[in-house]
Amino acid sequence: MNHNYDPVDSAQSLFQTLAHPIRLRLLLALCSGEKCVCELMARFDRPQPYISQQLAELRDAGLVASRREGRRIYYRLSDARVCTVLGAAGLCTRRVQVAAQPCRLHGCA
Repeated sequence: MNHNYDPVDSAQSLFQTLAHPIRLRLLLALCSGEKCVCELMARFDRPQPYISQQLAELRDAGLVASRREGRRIYYRLSDARVCTVLGAAGLCTRRVQVAAQPCRLHGCA
């Protein structure tokens, strides 16, 4: 058991990993199921080394897991609750944007 666990440090590390737009997009893509690196390359029109590097960051953070099948590597979410967290974050940001609209319209911001 880790007696030095700090939830703030843990959350900061998670949010730092999620701060990269392509990593968020990769996680959202994996919400629909396991994908081969080649599928993700085509979907995001990025080279294999770039996609693999971003997936390695997500794997190191414990957000995704991988398996090899022949020459292909497949990635999946380590925990389906990642999709719940991403969905909640999206909902929160939409609510904040909607709440801020009247202020922008009336010049109070």
